[in-house]
Amino acid sequence: MKLDVRGVALAVLLGVLLAGDARGQAAADALAAGVKAYESSDYAKALEIWRPLAEAGNLDAEFYVGYLYDMGQGVPADPEVAVNWYRKAAALGHAKAQYNLGLAYLKGRAVKADPAEAARWLEKSAKQGHPSAQFAIGLLYLQGMGVAKDEASGASWVLAAAQQGHLPAEESIGVLYAQGVGVEKDLAKAVTWLRDAAKKGSPEAVYRLAQLNPAAGAKPGDAASLEKIRKAAELGYAQAQYDLGKAYANGEGGLKADKAAAATWFRKAADQGFDRAQYDLGYLYENGEGVEKSDEQAVAWYDKAAKQGFARAEYALALHYAAGRGAGKSLVQAFELMSRAAERGYVEAEYGLGVMYDGGRGTAQDYAKAMIWYQKAAANGNSDAMFAIGNLFANGFGVGKDLAEATRWYCQAAARGHKQATEMLGPKGTAACGQAPGTPAPQPPPATPQS
Repeated sequence: MKLDVRGVALAVLLGVLLAGDARGQAAADALAAGVKAYESSDYAKALEIWRPLAEAGNLDAEFYVGYLYDMGQGVPADPEVAVNWYRKAAALGHAKAQYNLGLAYLKGRAVKADPAEAARWLEKSAKQGHPSAQFAIGLLYLQGMGVAKDEASGASWVLAAAQQGHLPAEESIGVLYAQGVGVEKDLAKAVTWLRDAAKKGSPEAVYRLAQLNPAAGAKPGDAASLEKIRKAAELGYAQAQYDLGKAYANGEGGLKADKAAAATWFRKAADQGFDRAQYDLGYLYENGEGVEKSDEQAVAWYDKAAKQGFARAEYALALHYAAGRGAGKSLVQAFELMSRAAERGYVEAEYGLGVMYDGGRGTAQDYAKAMIWYQKAAANGNSDAMFAIGNLFANGFGVGKDLAEATRWYCQAAARGHKQATEMLGPKGTAACGQAPGTPAPQPPPATPQS
């Protein structure tokens, strides 16, 4: 009997294929069973099911196991283990793993922060159509983070995510169309995207629409705009809550000034970490407007805003530490805060830091450094700083004594209404400067401090 080799080979091949299909179906069934356990919050069971599949090289299982370690579900959170599993799946093209690995590099979670490596993995995921990755890589292109800045590419990726219904992308593409960033400015398209996002409950989209008001032709701050801002505020959007609080504080948009209502809305935004609201709420407490006066509460809210680098709050907090109001008196702490605010370019703090160097308050007395900071503040129009510079020249502190130069600085300060500077000029006042009273004097070149 002659053996039909071709028939045997075909039967063997068919058997292999059927076995592969069976194994594939078994893996799919196991994956599904793990998903069912996960959705029932039985994370330990899900891990028990998925780990053997992951160890056998199943990409979905590798991603799932990584996610459990990432979130600390069913096991103690371990970002390093999570990243290792993500990397295995990402290397073989798993889009969600590539996205999560990209985020790890972006945030520096279990790996050294590397925006370029983050962008590489996010773009791989984005090219497979993952909407969150498309949105993320779009933002990186818009900001020039990890990639060369390319607003057109950034907007294109954000639009791709928006077209898949990604809510933050819908909000963002609406703003991009409104501002003409990366796309041709088109308010109609902006409104279309923002309205779609607003219908999905996006408070930011509601707020942005309030800024546009294309239908009514309204301007931000009027009654029509304010009603939309109120809606966004009620939905929990911090910027809108702050804006509504500000409208109540100032009596804008047809509202009667109501500091208590302002405090209520500032607090809602402040509780979400909105720095300006934290500062303004501190201001209300400091002055007893709409709330019971409390220096302790003022300091607490100023401190929250200051820790976020809000210069005005750093300055206000410095004054409280310097005076010992609401906090233990500490000139050293006041100096540190004043320095931070001054370095950020806050004019009052530039002058305040000059005062601290001038008087040796919280730091060693240093007239030269005082002059530097007075000059910065004076260049920004601060008349107190101009007067202080005049005093340094008049007394020869940190600079050569020069009465003519002192007079020039007194004249500048007096021209801006500085009472003490006017008094220093004698009976003629600003007339001694060769100008009509109230006319700003030309700014002379900054004096060079002497050591």
